[in-house]
Amino acid sequence: MHPDSNAVLFGANIINNNGLVVFPTETVYGLGANALSAYACRKIYLTKERPADNPLIVHVSSLAMLHRITVGIDPEIESKLGEVWPGPVTLLFQKSDNIPDIVTANSPRVAVRMPDNPLALQLIEKSGVPIAAPSANISTRASITDSKYAIDELKDRVDLIYDSGPTKFGLESTILDLSGEVPTLLRAGSKTVEELEPIFGKIFVSEVARGTYESPVAITPGMKYKHYSPVKTLILVDENVFDEISVNSDLKGEVLMIGSTEHCKNSILDTFDLGSMGDLRTVAAKLFIAFRELDKRNERIGVIHPFPEYGYGLAIMNRIRKASSYKIQNLKDFEEKLSEIGS
Repeated sequence: MHPDSNAVLFGANIINNNGLVVFPTETVYGLGANALSAYACRKIYLTKERPADNPLIVHVSSLAMLHRITVGIDPEIESKLGEVWPGPVTLLFQKSDNIPDIVTANSPRVAVRMPDNPLALQLIEKSGVPIAAPSANISTRASITDSKYAIDELKDRVDLIYDSGPTKFGLESTILDLSGEVPTLLRAGSKTVEELEPIFGKIFVSEVARGTYESPVAITPGMKYKHYSPVKTLILVDENVFDEISVNSDLKGEVLMIGSTEHCKNSILDTFDLGSMGDLRTVAAKLFIAFRELDKRNERIGVIHPFPEYGYGLAIMNRIRKASSYKIQNLKDFEEKLSEIGS
């Protein structure tokens, strides 16, 4: 893809004038502003209705730009950046004074990545400044993986939306903390642990990254608060419960079953097929689409089952746990919860 130079310059001018631009990356769409301007970044928080203690990721287009916003980068880590950048990996560094405290929610460290998308890279380069950009959605809602959803949700809130269609991965970047003796996964994402360990060594997978623990303090996005969720109720159930619900004709029109091909194929209820259990990459790419489609449909509740927690499955389960209102392990509890929600 070769972005139109005039369109890139138009967006860069908005960034340089403290405006907001929604732009595609290879992961999800970002809501971008000049990362060096506290005034511009405050607009991000207001527009997203984002809590002020939830930091932003800063996007750069070169190592020279990285050095403008960080200090004390370990030479060994810097030597490995070319193996993951441009790409869907976010790393933590000590921030320089050029980055306002609002960007990092007062943390001394800043989360940085170099996106692997020509339009994103050119927008940053032509702006001449790093761009702070969380996912381009209202806080708590599912991240935006296609410009049509960005237009629906943000057209009256921002200065520019690039109408660039679907993103490549459909899942946010992986966040790694390399400051300790052992690399620590803080958020599972579009680069798997299995792909990163040959580069950085054995990685410790934190409970925050699994979505089983909510940190009281967020040093990166995704560590605190409910995330990625549909507006409607989403319930996580065990696989056997999912299969039992799928054949209950009384729930027709009430419940949308969101799951793998293997579990959806025998359902008599309406389903959103995420793809095969053997292709978790596709499942990950379709997950946020399913959440947004649930909100558009007549069914009032979504039901989803767990996926294996390896490869992309780790990120899938992080997002499902963050998005689910309830986690239920037997049919009796599901029926009681359904009755409670309906009353």
